[in-house]
Amino acid sequence: MLYGDEVKSIYDALVTSGHEALATMLDSKAQRSPIDRQFIEALPLLDENDFSVDEQPVVSISQDGAYVMVWHWVPNDDAGVLIPNE
Repeated sequence: MLYGDEVKSIYDALVTSGHEALATMLDSKAQRSPIDRQFIEALPLLDENDFSVDEQPVVSISQDGAYVMVWHWVPNDDAGVLIPNE
């Protein structure tokens, strides 16, 4: 885990050396607070085939815990959805 001052130093070095795209990616990843990251890392995924997490999921923190946004796969058959072939 990187902290703000470390990210700033790395960001500046990347920009100076011409790696602006990588610097921008690093900056976007660093926008999470340490608490957000703890909740994300603690998220137990029961089965990766059923649940997945974005690289930067939405985290909503409350006094007792947090909601971390995950994706759950629902097959067409389970939802009763018929997608026509094009």
